Amino acid sequence: MQQLINKRRIVWGIVCAVLACLIAIYVLPTQAAPEQDLMAVIQSHPPIADVNETAVLIANLSAHAQVADDTACRLCHADTEQSVTFPSGESVSAQVNLAILANSAHGDTASDPLACSSCHQPINNYQQPHEPISADTLREYELMQSANCETCHVQPHITSHPGPESENPVACTDCHGSHDVLTVDEWQAGAGTQACIDCHIEQDVPVVEGAQLTEIIQAGLFTQKVDNSYCLACHSQAGLTYTFANGDTLNLTIDANALHDSVHGEGNSWQPLACTDCHEDVRFPHEPVTVESKREYNLEQYPLCGRCHETNYDHTLDDVHGAAIAEGEVDAAVCTDCHGAHDTPIPNEPRERISYTCEQCHSTIFDEYATSVHGDALLSESNPDVPTCINCHGVHNISDPTTALFRIRSPQLCAECHADVELMEKYEISTDVFDTYVADFHGTTVTLFEHQDPEVETNKAVCYDCHGVHNIKDPNDPEAGIKANLLETCQQCHPDASANFPDSWTSHFKPSLEHNPMVYLVNLFYQIVIPATVGFFGFMVATDIYRRIRLRLRG
Repeated sequence: MQQLINKRRIVWGIVCAVLACLIAIYVLPTQAAPEQDLMAVIQSHPPIADVNETAVLIANLSAHAQVADDTACRLCHADTEQSVTFPSGESVSAQVNLAILANSAHGDTASDPLACSSCHQPINNYQQPHEPISADTLREYELMQSANCETCHVQPHITSHPGPESENPVACTDCHGSHDVLTVDEWQAGAGTQACIDCHIEQDVPVVEGAQLTEIIQAGLFTQKVDNSYCLACHSQAGLTYTFANGDTLNLTIDANALHDSVHGEGNSWQPLACTDCHEDVRFPHEPVTVESKREYNLEQYPLCGRCHETNYDHTLDDVHGAAIAEGEVDAAVCTDCHGAHDTPIPNEPRERISYTCEQCHSTIFDEYATSVHGDALLSESNPDVPTCINCHGVHNISDPTTALFRIRSPQLCAECHADVELMEKYEISTDVFDTYVADFHGTTVTLFEHQDPEVETNKAVCYDCHGVHNIKDPNDPEAGIKANLLETCQQCHPDASANFPDSWTSHFKPSLEHNPMVYLVNLFYQIVIPATVGFFGFMVATDIYRRIRLRLRG
């Protein structure tokens, strides 16, 4: 029993000893005399003659602040003439203007103010006396301190300045300062523009005029990523141009509204394209332009269209324009000549835009087409049924219209409309126009040539030999002269044709009592007489055969 009591006394003794140790460690220091305000202690201290005595004072106050807080930092750095001298001989003042610091983006007025130790972290042992600075030059020190910005700004905005990997990097503090960091609103208002200009002048790097630079910043130069706002920050500025070696001038100003309204903009059914979808890996300053003229630049850039429009792009390489480019005709049309670059509209809305696009190069032909029966209906009435340039010539696979193949197959182009019964009835035009051509000597011969060898030339008339190509008129138009000049038209192929030669042609009407009655009656006569004659003699032959068979059967 006595042994059990002794054991309990020993256990309780150990527990009490442990508790006493814990109380001595954690409780007693907190019950010491209230800590005096650090500023009050400093102010109550007699005037200090030199910086060494200040260091002693701060060291003696280490019990009040194991790590230097804002109060301690401000005591020394608010009113000092001290400076830090680097091995290079350069120096930087240790004084900090507390008023400027308070009004900065990180100061007391900020929504989330920073303490001195937020940037000058305790891990770096920012206490007095400070550890010696390891940087050899002022620039090296600035770069070291600037790296602290990435503690909070892990994803800094995109800039066009050389980064840390460059031989001459631009650090965060070069633009934003250290203790006088401007707020976003101040940057947007242009407060930091002069610092940019001063730096560019000092480094002898060209920079735009100050007011325009402010507009560029406001437009989105400093974005989180390279997007349209980054590019348009500069390219939306009016009067932006580039002059090539040969004197050509390229307008670099992009209309942001036109870009957004284009087929590649916000209304794109697939997804809006960004500038970088075409201009990949582009940063400012841009790579130097190597071509010497604006046209060479266009030819260098337009293959970018082939990344998305591969099929159409491949077709253009083999069409009449692509062949001309391959032969050195640099003015032949490419994608951007027809569709534009940054303001690409829907190419057939309105429909007349198609022909106006072709007019850019083929103005003489367009003028003829504009006065034709087709062109007038399209351009004046926006008629959706008449052919535009691409209905006859194609779009991205435009063939050479001067070849024998195009000539032989041209009636098929006309047939796409003039053999369409429903479409022709809409305009009270008979499909006999096409049917009679195919049935007569000209059309039959052309059709035969097409089946045998379409590459072989034929001098037989096709539609446009009589009606014209781009200047087609209404046959009943008295000013067109189609009927009046019919003999001249025939004489193009039949030079010996006399005045009554055209009279032998029944025109595009099928013979009737109204049109060519004599031909109609002759045709009708033969339509009756020939079947009747053939039927009569057939009957005679059949009865004769019947008679002969009966005689044989009778023996």
